[in-house]
Amino acid sequence: MSTEDSTDDMDAIRLIFFDECDEQLTLLEEELTALEEEPENGEKINTIFRCVHSIKGGAAAFGMEDLVRFSHLFESVLDRFRSGELSVNAESIRIFLKCKDALSDIVSDFKNGVNTYEVAPEITAELEHYLGSDASEPEPASEEVGTEDIFGMSFAPVKIEIDAPSEQKFSIVLTVSAEFYERGDDIRNILMALEGLGQIKVQVDSDAVPLLADISPGQSYLTWQILLTTEKSRESIDEIFDWCGDDLHAVIKSVPEEPEQTIIPSAPVAEEKTDPPARKGTERKDSATVRVDIQRIDKLVDLIGELVINQGAIQSQMRRNKVPGDSFLGSVVTAQEQLIHELQENVITMRAYPIKTVFQKLGRVVRETARLTEKQVRLVLEGEDTEVDRSILEKLSDPLTHMVRNAIDHGIESPEVRAQAGKDPEGLLRLRAFQRSGRIIVEIQDDGAGLDPDRIYEKAVEKKIIEKGQRLDREEIYSLIFEPGFSTVAEVTDVSGRGVGMDVVKQSLQQINGRIFISSSKGKGTIFSISLPFTLSVIEGIIFKSEGQDFVVPINNVSETIIFDNSKAFHIGEGKYGYPYRDGYLSVIYAADLLGVSSDKKNQKICFVIENENEEKMAFIVDKIIDQSRFVVKNLEDNYRKIACFSTATILGDGNVAFILDVEFLFGELLKKRESSLEERV
Repeated sequence: MSTEDSTDDMDAIRLIFFDECDEQLTLLEEELTALEEEPENGEKINTIFRCVHSIKGGAAAFGMEDLVRFSHLFESVLDRFRSGELSVNAESIRIFLKCKDALSDIVSDFKNGVNTYEVAPEITAELEHYLGSDASEPEPASEEVGTEDIFGMSFAPVKIEIDAPSEQKFSIVLTVSAEFYERGDDIRNILMALEGLGQIKVQVDSDAVPLLADISPGQSYLTWQILLTTEKSRESIDEIFDWCGDDLHAVIKSVPEEPEQTIIPSAPVAEEKTDPPARKGTERKDSATVRVDIQRIDKLVDLIGELVINQGAIQSQMRRNKVPGDSFLGSVVTAQEQLIHELQENVITMRAYPIKTVFQKLGRVVRETARLTEKQVRLVLEGEDTEVDRSILEKLSDPLTHMVRNAIDHGIESPEVRAQAGKDPEGLLRLRAFQRSGRIIVEIQDDGAGLDPDRIYEKAVEKKIIEKGQRLDREEIYSLIFEPGFSTVAEVTDVSGRGVGMDVVKQSLQQINGRIFISSSKGKGTIFSISLPFTLSVIEGIIFKSEGQDFVVPINNVSETIIFDNSKAFHIGEGKYGYPYRDGYLSVIYAADLLGVSSDKKNQKICFVIENENEEKMAFIVDKIIDQSRFVVKNLEDNYRKIACFSTATILGDGNVAFILDVEFLFGELLKKRESSLEERV
C-alpha cells in the first residue's frame, strides 16, 4: 500500500469517527434531557457514560489530546454518578449539558482541522468539584517513577512491587458479524489502529469458508489472528475497540515472553468463541444501515427531478403526435412513469429525518428560558418520529426556538400568578408534530394567559401599524404580532427585546413554503400551528390554462373542480363576485384578473374550489384543465425574482416554465377585497 493510499484510508477512517461522534453526541443530549425526568434511572447514566467513553476511545486512536483529556475528566465524574457515590439533580444535568456542548465544540474543531478550542475554566472547575480531591487526570507520579505516554497524554503508571517489561506481546483474535460490513466498517481500520501501537503480525484463518455453493454473500467466515508487540498498556488496546460496537468480537490475551513463538495458537479462539457472529447477526432486530454523504443524496434528488422532467417531455411529444395511451408505447411510458414516481418517493424519503432532532434541542431552550424567567415549565413532546425533509428541518430550528422562548416569556405566567388564577404553578408547553393532507403540522401550545386582542390592537395603533378605528376580526388582530417592529414587551430582558420579532419567524417559515396560524383563548393559552410541505423538491398539482398560459395549482389545496356557470355568478361590488355553492356561496377570483389581463369572463368554464389551511374555500375560475401530475419545484427567487401570486415554478415536458400558484396569497387578496368593500359600505 502506497503512502498516498494509506493517507486516503486514514482520512476515510477519521470521517467515520466524526460521523460516530455526531451520533454519540446526539444520543448524549437525548439521554441527558430524558434524565431530568428520571434522575434515578441508572441505565440512562450508563448510556451517557458509554457515549463519552466511546468518544474518548476514538479520539485516543487519532491522538486528539484535548478531546481525550476533557472526555476523560467528564467520564471520571460520570463514573461517580453511575457508581452511586453522587446523585443526579437539576444542577448536575445543567453542568453535563454544558460539558456536552464543550465536547461538540472540540469535535468540531478537530473536524475542521483546527485545534484552538479551550474549554471554559468554570466548566472544568465544576467537574473537578464533583471529583473532590481527585484531579481531572491521574496525579503526576514522582520523578523516580516517571510517566507513560499514551497518544500524547501522560498517565501515572500503577505502582507495583515488580518491574514490568518494557515490551509486551498480546494475542488478538478478531471475528466480525455480517452487520460489521453492512454499516460501512472495514477490518483494515482496526489493523491500522493496532499498527499505531507497535509491531503487528497478522494471519487470516479461512478454514471456516464453505464450498462456493454454500457461501452466503452476507456472511463473514474469516478470523484474524494478530500478534501485537507494543510498549503500550492493555488499556490502550481496549480503547481502540471501545468505539467498534458489538459487531466486532475481539479476544485479547497477554502472551508470555518466548522469543521462538511467532505463530499465534488457535486454541484461545475455540475457548472464547461461544456464539459465532452469524448466529448473533440473525438475532439483531436493527435494520442495516450504510453511511452515505448527504451531498450524494441531494445530487440523486436533482437527477431524479431531471428524469421527471424528461418523462414529461416524452408524454408531451406523445400527445403532440397523437400516440394512443393504450398502444404498446403508451403502456410502456405509463409503466415507466409509475417506476419514476416510486423511485422519486424513495429517494425523497432517504433525505427525510425525524423532527425529533429539532425537538430535542428545544428541551434545553425550555429549561434555560424557564430558569431565566424564574418560571416552572413542563415540556411535553408528541409526534417526534414525524419525518421532514432535511432542507426544511435545517431552517425550522431557529423559528421554533424563538417561538418556544416567546411562549415561556410572554405566554406562561409566573407560578404566583398561576396559583392566584387557580392554575397549576407549573406551566405546560406542548410541542406536537403530525401529518395532515400531505403536509407537516407542527403545533406549539401553552396553557398560559393567552393573547389579549385589545392590548395587541392598542399596541398596533401606538406603533402606527394600523389606523385607529380600523375594523379587524380576532384572527386579523392576532396576525398583527407578525408585523415588523411589533412588540408588547414593556421591559427589555435577557429573553425579550433582542431585536428579533415574530416577523422574522414568519419570514423564515415563508422561505420553506410554511404558513403559521394562531388560535388563542384569553386566560387558557395559545396554539401556534405551523404548516409545512413534506419536501421542497417536488409537488403534485393540476396544470391549467388561463389566457393561453400554463399554471399549476397544488392538488392539496383543491377541494373539487366543477363546471362554472357564468350566469349564476352575482356581483358583490366593484371587481368582486360571488358564486352559489352547496348551501352557501363562494367568493370568486378570476385567474385573468389575477394576471392583470382583461378577458371575456364568459369564456372561462372551469372552477377550482380551493381551500387554505384554515379550511376556508373560494372559487378560482380558469379556462381549461390540462393534466394532473407531479412537478419538480424550482425556486423563483433564486432563478428569476419573486412574483406576488406564485410561490415557485416548474419546467413542463415541452420545456416551458409554469408558475405554481400561491393559494395563501389568493386568500390574502380576497381579504383585502373584503376590507375595501367594508370601507366602501362605511
